[in-house]
Amino acid sequence: MTIARVTALLLRRAFDRVNRVPASRAPEPQIDERQTLSNGVPTSSLIRYATVMLAVTAACLPLYVVRWKYGPLSTTLLELLVVATIALYLCGRLQEGALRFHRSPYDLPITLLLLAGAGAVFVPPDRWHALGLYRAYFVEPIAIFYVGIDLLRRRGAVRGVLVGLGIGSSIFAALNVGAFFASFAQGTFVLGSPPTALYTSSPEVAMYLEPPFALAAGFVMFADRRRDRLLALAWMVFLTPALVLTLSRGAYLAIAVLAVVAIATSRARLPLAAAVVVVVVVLLQVPLVHKRLAGQFDLLDSQTTIRGRLSIFSDTLTMLRDHPIFGNGLGGYHYLFRGTILEIYPHDVWLTFWVEVGLLGMVAFALIFFGLLYRGWRAYSQASGFYRALLWGVSGSLVLWGIHGLVDSPYWKNDMSIEFWILAAFEIAAIRAIGERAISASDGALEPAPRKSDNLI
Repeated sequence: MTIARVTALLLRRAFDRVNRVPASRAPEPQIDERQTLSNGVPTSSLIRYATVMLAVTAACLPLYVVRWKYGPLSTTLLELLVVATIALYLCGRLQEGALRFHRSPYDLPITLLLLAGAGAVFVPPDRWHALGLYRAYFVEPIAIFYVGIDLLRRRGAVRGVLVGLGIGSSIFAALNVGAFFASFAQGTFVLGSPPTALYTSSPEVAMYLEPPFALAAGFVMFADRRRDRLLALAWMVFLTPALVLTLSRGAYLAIAVLAVVAIATSRARLPLAAAVVVVVVVLLQVPLVHKRLAGQFDLLDSQTTIRGRLSIFSDTLTMLRDHPIFGNGLGGYHYLFRGTILEIYPHDVWLTFWVEVGLLGMVAFALIFFGLLYRGWRAYSQASGFYRALLWGVSGSLVLWGIHGLVDSPYWKNDMSIEFWILAAFEIAAIRAIGERAISASDGALEPAPRKSDNLI
């Protein structure tokens, strides 16, 4: 609870500081606030509290590790924050008399995904556990998505949730860096299993930190306000060493692909490419990184990660032959890797969706994931300033998870499932803001120019 309280206090201060515009700098042209409010932006005090709670939830994603039970029902601190956010939102909307469903381009695949998940509850033997996974990975995160697309109608609200995610992920990154060096100092460091502060494995740390890293990179490269760029740069200072020290080869591969995307989309291609080459060369000189990567591309060695993943994929596909439509159900996958290590997911995001929620669930999630990628990059090319940086960060996050998801299972943790749907809400908010600005600009262009006689008194 201490971390949550500290985060809430930091957020309260950050909300005001980040949203201030220096007097010396003219603000960007924005949509008429009165027009926006008339279009349904929630304004009640409960809604404002719900927006702050959404930012607190984004900051406290790692706190799903704080668990307890009420009788047979297990819950987490993160789940309580999610429920509080949703409850405040619903009460606020009822207070305004404006409770309604807000549509998105993904309503149909989301419905199919929820149906597939509901069906997957009845497939495994432990249905109570499966119901808990369904609630934590689908019902609550998707509810947060729909709350988010309504609350994030103002740039200040988007910025506040970004600040929350930035504070939480930075604290988490610092804790993991501290755990790494503490392990080194105590002589308990194991190269194959780097230490973590809260999570059970370093790849989980890497997958959680990848979207914040992409968002920070987007604002460093494309933000139009110096303050935003400096805050994003400070964010990256926390995240980068934490990601490097996870020694996650999947994360290294994903970040390498993101670097290529950054070079391709940046105007300063040559300087950025030179900087990337320098960073790669320096990292390869670090003994731990060099040892971690050594021999991993030898396909003849059965102990390499690549051969291990191929073995898991092959055996999982063999399992799926017996139940290709419904998979194993939520929590129903169990695989004994190399006869000793119990794996609960097949280390591939698409195979994981297939075995957990069946073929329908995998296809539905693919429609959502690639729809977000397509719409995000398309809107990025039309955006500018704050929303250009945000869209690059969201789309870059999906690139990271798409690449890392080839060798691991992002999304399938309490923190990452909510993180995914917050990213989706960011994209919806950005595309909506770009569309409203374009409509406002076109309406202004259609207004007739004033005649000279109109100005005479």
